[in-house]
Amino acid sequence: MTDIETQNLAVARRYVEQFLGKGDMSLATELLADNVQIITGLKPTSPIDGIEEYKQIFSGFYDAFPDVKPLTIEDSFATGDRVVVRFKSFQQHVKDYFGIPKSDRVITFHETHVMRIINGKIVENIVSATNLEFEMLLAPVLAPLILT
Repeated sequence: MTDIETQNLAVARRYVEQFLGKGDMSLATELLADNVQIITGLKPTSPIDGIEEYKQIFSGFYDAFPDVKPLTIEDSFATGDRVVVRFKSFQQHVKDYFGIPKSDRVITFHETHVMRIINGKIVENIVSATNLEFEMLLAPVLAPLILT
C-alpha cells in the first residue's frame, strides 16, 4: 500500500467512525471537500451537493437516528484515490423523520461507502446499503419520491 493510500484509508476510517458513527459534525470541514458529492438514500431524488447540504441532511438523520452502540467496521481497503469501507451500525429511531413518527426501534444499518479522496479530503462518496428495515419504515414517504 502506498503512503497516499494509507493516508486516504485513515481519512475514510475517521469519517466513518467519528462523523457517521458519532455524528461529529465538527469534522466535516476537515474531512470533506467543500464541493463533496454524496449519493445516498438520505436524499433519494439526487446527489447531495456540497458540504453544507450534506451537514444539514446528515445531522437531521443523526438527530432522528442516533447510535445506540459503536459502529463496527467490517472491511476497508484503498487503491489509488479510492477507499471502500463496509460497516454495520445500530441506530434508534427517536424522533420523527421524513414525516414518519418515531418508532423507538433499533435499526441495523449495513453499508458500503466507496469514497474518492483527493488531497486528504473526501470529494465523492457513493453509498450502497442493505437497510431493508430503514427502507420499509420510510417506504410510505420514499416510495412516491423514487417510483414517480
